[in-house]
This record gives sequence, structure tokens and C-alpha cells, in this order.
Amino acid sequence: MSRLGTPHARHLDRCLAPDASFKCPWGDMNTTNTDAYKTRPDTGTTRTYDFTITKETAAPDGVEAELLLVNSQFPGPLIECDWGDWVEITVRNNLSDDGTAIHWHGMLQQNTPWMDGVPGVAQCPIAPGCSYTYRFKPDLYGTGWYHSHYEAQAVSGFSGPMVIHGPTHVDYDIDLGPITVSDYFHRYYHSITQGFLDNKVEVTLSDNNLISGKNSYDDNGAPLASFNFTSGKTHRLRLINTSAFAVQKISIDGYDMVVIANDFVPITPYTTDVVTLAPGQRSDVLVHGTGESTDSMWLRAYKPPNCSPGKQGSYLATAAIFYEDANRSQTPSTRPGSNAYNHYCGNDPLSQTVPAYQLTPDDPSVTEILPIELRPNGSSNLWFMGNRTFRVDYNDPQLLNARNGDFEFPHIQNVHNYGSNSSLRFIIENTGFQPHPVHLHGHNFFVLQEGPCEDNETVFPHGQPEFSHVFSPGEASDHFGGRPGSPEQHSISVPSAREDLGRRHMGRSKPHKPKPTIIGNFGSCWDGTIVNPRNPQRRDVQMLLPGHYIVIQWEQDNPGIWPLHCHIAWHLSGGMGLERPDDFYNNMDISDAMSQTCDDWYAWSSNNVVDQIDGGL
Repeated sequence: MSRLGTPHARHLDRCLAPDASFKCPWGDMNTTNTDAYKTRPDTGTTRTYDFTITKETAAPDGVEAELLLVNSQFPGPLIECDWGDWVEITVRNNLSDDGTAIHWHGMLQQNTPWMDGVPGVAQCPIAPGCSYTYRFKPDLYGTGWYHSHYEAQAVSGFSGPMVIHGPTHVDYDIDLGPITVSDYFHRYYHSITQGFLDNKVEVTLSDNNLISGKNSYDDNGAPLASFNFTSGKTHRLRLINTSAFAVQKISIDGYDMVVIANDFVPITPYTTDVVTLAPGQRSDVLVHGTGESTDSMWLRAYKPPNCSPGKQGSYLATAAIFYEDANRSQTPSTRPGSNAYNHYCGNDPLSQTVPAYQLTPDDPSVTEILPIELRPNGSSNLWFMGNRTFRVDYNDPQLLNARNGDFEFPHIQNVHNYGSNSSLRFIIENTGFQPHPVHLHGHNFFVLQEGPCEDNETVFPHGQPEFSHVFSPGEASDHFGGRPGSPEQHSISVPSAREDLGRRHMGRSKPHKPKPTIIGNFGSCWDGTIVNPRNPQRRDVQMLLPGHYIVIQWEQDNPGIWPLHCHIAWHLSGGMGLERPDDFYNNMDISDAMSQTCDDWYAWSSNNVVDQIDGGL
């Protein structure tokens, strides 16, 4: 279905210059002398792509299932360009009964907020039988991906990788290109979402785990992914977690990895034997080819059951890595490392992930506390952030209303107008037993701090709402899964989630609890400290553990309406931030971009029932 993860997958060049006599378009710009948020090259080149979206029966793990495919491929085709190029993608919706829209994950969309690809916010859905052309200039460089942002369509295969070639601050020899890792469901996305809403939060168990869209199921002999190494060379692997739900632990038997970028942020390199990615996150890593030319080994993607419940046997995906003279008829015989199956659901410590280009956050103009809760509304269970849930109106995109000067939105759309405030800080507190990968559109945020948030009286100082409960880290981990993983898991020592959390918080004293800082109706678990305050981590997704908090902040330098939400497909708890609305009031580009999708959508939806079963994103 896709050449990704096969011996025929091509290695990527440093840039798309026509031949070796041309320099890459960024010239002397590099990761340490150029602020990519403000300065970027202009190549004058437009890279064009045509995508056709279809519903097809396919069997990436040997079991037939209904999938949503881009150009009949899973994963979808690679989008590749140079930093400074424009990208133009025409999307044709060949689905008979569903709208669609594509979000270009991690793209800031500076000056083009109407190209963010979120239906009901930045556009109307692309109606069945219709097409729409996205055109934008990638702001940052590195490894990204795209996916449907219409309901939970991405769960059924609707996603693919993006690579924006740019400067590198660490040398390497071979770019293996994108490697996607994902949980996988044999059921169609619509029934999964409906089941979550109907069944009182029974988590749908994934059927499998895939690397580059490949794995076998129940030893049925379906082909695995494979990759090529060259002895003596340094290889760049672009790891992307495209999962609906799963935290992924990625490792290579017998090898360390040097992490050089998280999301679209180059970082000071550090070495690890396992990379942890939440849904939506990416890490670029370097692996030194220290083996013999005849060696082979396993690349593993493991989803810890306490982080991401699945069916028995669904937790592990493997892919073979072969050196140039290895016997490809024989599978590798290597064993997993000691940390390959650890159960910690969070990202690497903030002290370890330091951006290569230093930026220091100012004091924020606005600070808010946002508890995430799960509450019943009578017939279903809904996620709330800061005491509000949300639902978009496909026929009435928020950005179009704002462009027309209407800054008042229905309460259910959960839009907050932050006007021209220079920066925003949010203390997000997870009161439930499930992890939440927090994602922001239109920005990379600073991650200032993270830590335990275990006390109901702290989060809810005015009294705990009915059905709310703050779970301690251990309690949350015990409640949320803990089933045994793959058979290989039993042959090595695997620390429990509780032990992992305890080790990471070791040395933190527990003094007498002071009265919490109260902002609005909620209390803060944060003690005010910042990790690496002169240059804190930046990225576009950060994992928020059960019974924990994170503190994030960003500059309001990108006018638009930007969703802040959990990146688990059937959580999507969140809200919308209306940023500097005066800057795009009366912008005719917004009207022109909306007119095509909205005219088509109005015509289709007036004659067809739109079965919007969730918040719509």
C-alpha cells in the first residue's frame, strides 16, 4: 500500500535543489543564528500535490478492514519541500457520505490561518464529490505530518508524513526518511467514536500496533516493515507517532539514539536508548551504524498497556533493520534492551530537552488554570476543559465570523477572546485517570514545568464538582490498564508505572502544603518554578499524565483562531483561542478561502443528514 518501510523506500536528500551545484536555499541560516519564527528564506518555488480521499477495504496487518486512504496509500504519500517553499495540495473528497478536511500538524500558518484545515473553525468541510486546494508556506523545518481533522477520521488511516528540509546542527550521512508508529483498529472510526460516547467511557481497545503501516496480526504472516543501514554511517530517522490513542516506546536492539529535534524544534542533542512519543509528537534521532555489514536487528514500537490499553498481543510492533550484506531471508535474533518495555507514559525530562535556538519567555499577560475532567451529560460522557466542553458548527466557521467582526460565539463553541494580549500562560491539570497529549494549533508553546497534582482541594478549592475526582499518579496508573503486554515483556524486568513515577519524583520533598494559588474557580498545583527559565522546551504537543499538571505559555504573535485540545482522537477536550482579531478583521483572503468550501458544504448538507456524533474535530 505504501513504499514507506520497505527496502525500496528512497533515502531523502538534504534539500530539493535541482543538482549538486545548487546550494540549499537557506544559505547561511542555521539552527543557532536564525529565529525561524520570524525569519525564513523565500525560494519562489511551489511544490504541488494532488490527494484523492477514498474509503477502501485494505489489510495492512493481514486483516481486511475499511480504511480512509489518501491516493489509496497507507500511510498517505510523503509531502516534501524545502524551507522557504510554498506547498499547494488539492484535496478531492471521493467519500460518498462524509465531509473531510486536512490539518497540517505543526504548521504555524502565519498569515494563512484559513489553511489550518479544521472544519467549523478555519473552513467548512470539503463536501463529498468536491475539492479544495490548500496553499501555505511552511514556517518551520523538520518532521511533521498531516491528518484529517474531521471527527475521528484519522483513526481509520487518514494521515501521512511531511518533511520540510532545513538546516541541521548535527551532521549525519543518510536520511532514512519518516517512520510512522501507530495503534491500529479493525473497526471503522465512526463506530469507535459512537461506542465511546454510548458505553460510559469504556476505552476501545486497539487491535494492533504498526510501524510504517505494517505488522502481522496473530502471526498471520503479513509483511513487516524493514529499513536499510550502512555500516560505518550515521542515519537520521524521523519518528512520528500518528496514533489515535497510544503512547509509543521506540527502541533499536543494542543501539542508542541521539535525539536532535522534538516536533519542529531542533534541540541540544542527547542520547537515550528509548524514545517516548505521545500521539502527534515527533522526534528526529541519529543512529550510528556501528554493526558489521552482515548484521540485522529489530526496531521496536511498544505501547505500554497502562498508558494505552489494547487487546492481548496488540502491544508490540517490530521492523527489521538490515545492514548492506545481511541475509534478508532470516529475521533478526536480537533481544530488547532493558528499557524497551518500560511503563512510564510521560515525555523525557524537561531539563533534558533544550532548544538549540534560545528563546526566553516574558511574564505573561494572562494566566489561567484549566482542569480537564470527564463528565456525563445525561446520555453520553463528555470531556470538559476549564468547566466547558465544545462542539463546532460545520456550517458556520468561527474564523469567517471573526473576519466579519462578530466576536461573540455560542457558549458550546468554547471560544475565548484574548484580544491583543502579548502572551498567555495556562496551568493545565489532569484530574482523571487517562493521559492527555496537549496540542496547540498556530504556535509552538514553551513547556515551563510539569509535576504531580494529586489533591482535590487544591484543584477545586470552592468544592469539587459532581463526578470529578483527582487521581494520584499511582491510583491513576492502577485504574487505567496494567494488563500484561507482549510475550517478550515477561522475559525482562519491567518496572511498574507507579515505580517509574516514583523514581522520577525521587528527591522531591513534601513540605507542609501551602494554600494554593487560586485563579478564577480553580487552584494551582504549580509551585511557580520553571525548568531552564532562560530557554525552556518548546514543542506543539506535550504529554499531560494522570494526576499531573503542565504549565505552557506562548506569544500571541499569530492572528487567528487556534484550537488547544487533547490529541487523543475521541477525547479532543479543548477550546479555541481568538488571537488579535483586529488584525484579520475584513481580510478578504478569509472570505475567498471560505466561499468555496462553504458553498459546496451548504449545497450538500441541505440535502443530506450530517451525522456529527462528537465535537466535530
